[in-house]
Amino acid sequence: MKVLIFGLGINGGGYSAATYFLDHGSEVRITDLKGTCDLGAEMEALTQRGATCIAGEHRKEDFLWADIVVKNPAIPPNHPLLSFAKTVVNDFAWLFSSPWCTETKIIAITGTKGKTTTSAAVAHALEKFGYEAMQCGNMGISAFSILREWEKRHDENKKLPDFLVCEFSSWLVRDTITAMHEEFPPLEVCALTNFYPDHLNSYESIENYLEDKLDLFSPSTKMAVVPDALIKRIRKQTKLDSKHVRGIDRTCAKEVEEMPHLKSAYAILLSLGFKWKSVLKALGSFAGVPHRIEQVGLLDTILFINDSAATIPEAAHFTYARFRNMACHLICGGTDKNLKADAMLDVLQAASSISLLDGSFTRDKLIPLLDEHKIPYFGPFSSMDDATLTSYSSATQKAKDLPDLPQVVLLSPGCASFEMFNNEFDRGNQFKNLVGLLLEA
Repeated sequence: MKVLIFGLGINGGGYSAATYFLDHGSEVRITDLKGTCDLGAEMEALTQRGATCIAGEHRKEDFLWADIVVKNPAIPPNHPLLSFAKTVVNDFAWLFSSPWCTETKIIAITGTKGKTTTSAAVAHALEKFGYEAMQCGNMGISAFSILREWEKRHDENKKLPDFLVCEFSSWLVRDTITAMHEEFPPLEVCALTNFYPDHLNSYESIENYLEDKLDLFSPSTKMAVVPDALIKRIRKQTKLDSKHVRGIDRTCAKEVEEMPHLKSAYAILLSLGFKWKSVLKALGSFAGVPHRIEQVGLLDTILFINDSAATIPEAAHFTYARFRNMACHLICGGTDKNLKADAMLDVLQAASSISLLDGSFTRDKLIPLLDEHKIPYFGPFSSMDDATLTSYSSATQKAKDLPDLPQVVLLSPGCASFEMFNNEFDRGNQFKNLVGLLLEA
């Protein structure tokens, strides 16, 4: 079979797809607009395995050559070269077409924020209950990697995992629905963690964005977990009765209010039939995931938090609520996604200091908002080092003035990262590396 990987990407998805098809004896070509040096060792490794790599351009002839095209989710579905493809797939469509999907229970999770944390927390709790739970999707684990593991187990007559927890971005939902002609396998639980404006630089309207999210819910869904405001819409879309659509907010126990980032995970686990006390105990041992309200270190009375995955203003607002009893030294700003900064206003007004990372969102949205409300700030800075050291200096001075007040240096940008960093993970890692040096000094 002739396979074209349309977009290798930098988070491993294209590499996993290419490796999967090379392992199965397919002819593989990879096309990516980035140069060879930007794609690094992955491109070199695939070339050594026999793949043909085309860097810096896309060629019509490759799409005409391929039996299937594996599309990177960041590539829009109306890309003109896709009109020459015989078949377009993605990793989830390939996995969900496997007959082995009937041997495991699938939990599908989407939402604007909290998808990765919810997915990881659900998988963690299931393991605590004695079940094997695999994860894949938007957190960086390709469904091709999962399918390869399943094939290996099948060959060795080993059991598949009890649960597969899948994290879906709106783009992954869109591409999977299209590739599978709107026929999903039965989903044990389908969940929407929350919904906020996002990706309006890619969508024509917020309703289009919501529709892509909600396409994950189908009549084959056994149980739906959604924000209370969407219960009626989901019931109408899936034809599920009230017993099979659970509202996240109305489900929330008092104990979960102290860990609001786990509300969706709590509701999902209850919908699977686990008892609330057992769920709370299991979630209580969940340590979190990198770049999402991640505690990096403590230096004297100064706490360092990496929340680089806060890529919309509402996410920064959500994170700040956990530290409102501390003096907060906020590092924010970056690249615009055609979103308004207003949702961050209360955070900006309450922050003890603000250090701005440079970028289009900073210049066009944050600085005008700060100036309008006469809120002081430092920057904008063209490096993470300068922003972090300035924020740390402000925290140190505040700690001298008010020694009994805990300080937090909080990286919660409220926007995208691409003008200064490769992605939000690169942004968070640079922050963590610098904090590590401060802790060692």
